[in-house]
Amino acid sequence: MAEQETAGVKGKKMDVTKTAAGPLDGVRVIDLSTVVMGPYAAQILGDLGADVIKIEGPTGDPVRRYVPIGSTESAVTPGGINFAYALCNRNKLQIRLDLREPAGRDRLYDLVRDADVFITSMQAETLVSLGADEESIKSVNPAIVYAKAGGLGHAGPRANDRCQDMLGMAYAGLLFTASPEHDEPFAPPGATNDVLTGTMTAFGVLAALMQRQQSGLGETVHTSLLHTALWTQLIQLGTVANAPQLLLPARSRREPRSPGVNQYKCSDGRWIAVAAVTADAWARLVKALDLRFTGPEAEDLLSYAAVLTHAARVREILDEHFARRPVSYWLDRLEAGGIWCTPVNTPADVIDDEQVNANEYISTLDDGLRTVAMPFTLAGYQAPTRAAHRPGDDNDAVLRED
Repeated sequence: MAEQETAGVKGKKMDVTKTAAGPLDGVRVIDLSTVVMGPYAAQILGDLGADVIKIEGPTGDPVRRYVPIGSTESAVTPGGINFAYALCNRNKLQIRLDLREPAGRDRLYDLVRDADVFITSMQAETLVSLGADEESIKSVNPAIVYAKAGGLGHAGPRANDRCQDMLGMAYAGLLFTASPEHDEPFAPPGATNDVLTGTMTAFGVLAALMQRQQSGLGETVHTSLLHTALWTQLIQLGTVANAPQLLLPARSRREPRSPGVNQYKCSDGRWIAVAAVTADAWARLVKALDLRFTGPEAEDLLSYAAVLTHAARVREILDEHFARRPVSYWLDRLEAGGIWCTPVNTPADVIDDEQVNANEYISTLDDGLRTVAMPFTLAGYQAPTRAAHRPGDDNDAVLRED
């Protein structure tokens, strides 16, 4: 049963409904961020039970008006909230303040005095103009954790460059790492870098809170789209920096480095992914498929080294073989043979997948919106499922006078 709790903000009260006390129960977070990465960081903290107060200006977070690229209008949630906004602003209270006005700024500082964390993703000059830069916020509350999610980093000649999800990946070299064409970049869709940077920001905030328990001092957390995109290439960049001769360029499915680590289309139109990553695993795969690959001498089995040398031709034979049976047949057969494999799901497949739902990786919010749950589970704790609110919905609850 949900418990009703109240928390004070400088003598004021606000109501917050929770399913249970979370690991961040009692932690107050001020979220002055827009679009995806900053809001997503604050959302994770809200999922963990923190009291998150999202502050929007008079016109609201720009993502409330977001229309997907290539579309003419945006979808809305069952509760009537812009879809993109709702996906990264659950478990928050939404208030509206004009920080360019002295009264609005005073209200902000009232909230900051009793807060533990301040999260922003705004440009440095914007924060200064709003009185929300690190110096201003820490002058009000020196013990606060100040977290800023940025573009290309907080230092250096490009610290103030305008940046977004794809641009951060571009600068980090990730568009070439992710591309199947060695001489042409490819951008992964879906705000991947934004979401990961938000996750890293929440991670940094948790570390800073732990450090504050020891020192009693507020810490500063800096994350960036550039740093996250570098981190996701840990293996590739480590190879480039230390053993560049070992780095192999990316290849498409049609030109695999190994036909045993690839995806194949089955007779029902679905795909199967196999991961036979060693010579022994390749031998087991061939046996499970009841195939023989022979060399120039018909009786000689093709060596694993020769398989790799002729990977494209072997792939063509496997394409023809897998196309004869449905994916369920091949999954049963390969799993019985101890081969690592999985169906290649579409996003639509995943939403109602038995494995995904058995682990409760898809959450349903209190307005009916289905979305991805926080990226880990805690035994004995169920994250709250409060949907995003409209701009200023919680002004009275947060800012009302005694």
